[in-house]
Amino acid sequence: MLSTNNTNKLPGLNIFRFQDSDLSLMSILPLLAEEFPSWGLDRLKSYIRLVLKQESNGILVAKNDSSYNVGLLIYSIQDIMNKGFSKNAKKEFSKCLVVENLISSSPVLEKKVYLQLANKAVDIAENNSCDVIELPRLDSSFDLIKKKYEKYILNSDGWRAFIKINKILTANKEL
Repeated sequence: MLSTNNTNKLPGLNIFRFQDSDLSLMSILPLLAEEFPSWGLDRLKSYIRLVLKQESNGILVAKNDSSYNVGLLIYSIQDIMNKGFSKNAKKEFSKCLVVENLISSSPVLEKKVYLQLANKAVDIAENNSCDVIELPRLDSSFDLIKKKYEKYILNSDGWRAFIKINKILTANKEL
């Protein structure tokens, strides 16, 4: 079953937190199969169950108005080496929401899907007292994210980029 809370959305795109059940699991497998074409059905199911095994992990699903899945974000919350992320510079580790996989089913919708999924990830990170969000490298698919969060993006030239969480960023707390 998917949560129906979604008050911070772009027109035509809804973001839901994935809740594991056999029916909903089958609905996200096509997106995962695009990302991991060499994996069989059993391995895909195993991966999802492994992700959801930890309470700090989660999956966000983007659906269009016709209820088709158009995007997926898989995350985990981890402690990472503090590289100036925390307000407390003496702190050795920072709490981080790590975006493990970010998938869009359509190149046309990709930027909007990524932005909306990132917005929800920011909400979740803030709700879990994370200092930063770790994203994949910010290529052209992330233009809308770069524009919205440009003041908060750290280390965007490398393999991964970070968005520093600031209480001002979000007001949406339902996820």
